[in-house]
Parts: sequence; structure tokens; C-alpha cells
Amino acid sequence: MRGPPGTGAGPVGTEGLGRLEGLYNKVTADRPDDARSLNVKSVMALDNDRPAEAAELIGRALALEPAERAYLFHMAKVCARAGWWSEAATALRRAIYVAPRDAESWYGLGIAFEQLGMSDDAVTCWRQCVALEPGHIGATAAFGRL
Repeated sequence: MRGPPGTGAGPVGTEGLGRLEGLYNKVTADRPDDARSLNVKSVMALDNDRPAEAAELIGRALALEPAERAYLFHMAKVCARAGWWSEAATALRRAIYVAPRDAESWYGLGIAFEQLGMSDDAVTCWRQCVALEPGHIGATAAFGRL
């Protein structure tokens, strides 16, 4: 993912996504939810503009696998899309704890801090992002905003 968590084009071809979501639910209906299926359902809920449902689903996935970086990062995206920046920052801090060399989590945490009015902390995160991934486009652009 490039760009701040929670940004993007929004639902792309929501009719197709709705059909995909329905098909996925039909195919997995007789299976108990595991962390992976809950994550997939959360991604589809977010893509279909249902952030509260997406947060509930990814929260259930994290209850099953609390140290999964991908789930933590997705939680941050869900929170950012809903405008819950403090919660996005919390999820990204946990993602960084799990995977400290993940440039995208550092970048996203910088965005969350920027949204929370914590400019100095945002810059620190973007510096760490660039140290891990020199030339990171999002972090480089973020320096220009402040």
C-alpha cells in the first residue's frame, strides 16, 4: 500500500465487489470463521464502505492472532478510513512492535500523528520510514507538507 492508510479510490466497481463478497460468504458459510477469513471479510466490508463492520471483523481476527502484522495494518486502515486516528495510531504502534523494520507502518503512523496534530512525532516516523526504505515516495512527500 502506498499513501496514507485509509486513502485510495474508494469502492472500485462496488457491484463487482458486492458479488465477490456474496460469493465468498456463500463458499465459506459452512466453515467456522478463522483469522484469515475474518480478515478477508473485513477487507470486503471496508471496500464496500462499511467501516464499522470492517472494524468488528478485523478486531475478531486480531483476537485470534494478535501479533499478525497484516491484520494490525488492516485495522489501522479501517480506523483511518473511519477517521479514528487515535485508534489507527494504536494499531500501527502494535504493528511496529511486531515488525519494527516495516517502512509502511512507520509511514502510516506518521500520517496518524499528522492527523492528530503531532507534527514532531510524524516527522520522526517519516524519518524512520525513509531510513528503512530510502526514497519512500509517501514519506518524502509528507516532509514537504510540514
